[in-house]
Amino acid sequence: MLIKYPKKLKLFYGIVFLLFQKIAFAIDLQPGEIKAPSGTFNSAQISYLYVEKNDKYTHGNKVLDNTQINQNAMLLRLGHAFEISQIPAYVYAQSSMNHFDNNIQANTNSSGLGDTTLAFAMWPYANRDKDEYIGFAGYVLLPTGDYDRNRAINSGSNVYQLAFQTGYQTKVTNQINWMTALDVILTGDNNQYLGNKKLEKDPLYNFQTGFQYVFNPTYSMSVNYFYTIGGENTQDSIDQGNITKIHRYQLTGQANYSFGRLTLQYGSEFANENSYIEDHRLITRYTFRF
Repeated sequence: MLIKYPKKLKLFYGIVFLLFQKIAFAIDLQPGEIKAPSGTFNSAQISYLYVEKNDKYTHGNKVLDNTQINQNAMLLRLGHAFEISQIPAYVYAQSSMNHFDNNIQANTNSSGLGDTTLAFAMWPYANRDKDEYIGFAGYVLLPTGDYDRNRAINSGSNVYQLAFQTGYQTKVTNQINWMTALDVILTGDNNQYLGNKKLEKDPLYNFQTGFQYVFNPTYSMSVNYFYTIGGENTQDSIDQGNITKIHRYQLTGQANYSFGRLTLQYGSEFANENSYIEDHRLITRYTFRF
């Protein structure tokens, strides 16, 4: 059974559900990230993210156009690489500052501190001679972001999340690497959704695969495909019928210099069955060791 809303409220709540899922795609692996780190070091990554969403789809059919939902975010990640009994491992903490705006509902824009992600990864199999790696990672999202139960759009989610991921990377030729990964995201209940409503979310599953072409030790380019399914919302025990089914791609260019790594990424969704489709995703990153 679905909740029946007036048309304007449907559009408005669609934004809310969308932003509640804004971290669902945060485990995108960057090219080369499945390769195990070597040695012990500290690292930092500063990223800028711009996302633009437009037409709304329900069950694969366009139901709304001429809309626009934008996200601008600055992200900071601090990490540490080490070994556990000669097994490579890596931990990091990440948070963000976010701004959301839209042309659908007046006075619903939002800015503030985002949630905090803690991650731990290890590589039980790391064959550096063959450039072949198998890694496992766990993620915990802490609801440290700004959240107001009386606001429909918030930078924080007000929920805890757990995610588990496994990835594989190998060298196909001297210049081409192939990677693939699977993950599942488990989301806690939000008992302060639009006041005191209860919002639940089913597990969300993600698959990603891609190829990286290494021109030389400095420059590389990558193309990645992502598929996401699951994550249907339930409000006050009533299914919303909005299961996530998304196909998208991402292009990446990387440059490694003595002062760090520069990354430029562009992506888009080419199918989205039950949400506002993402037309543009632009990310710039600067990563360095210290």
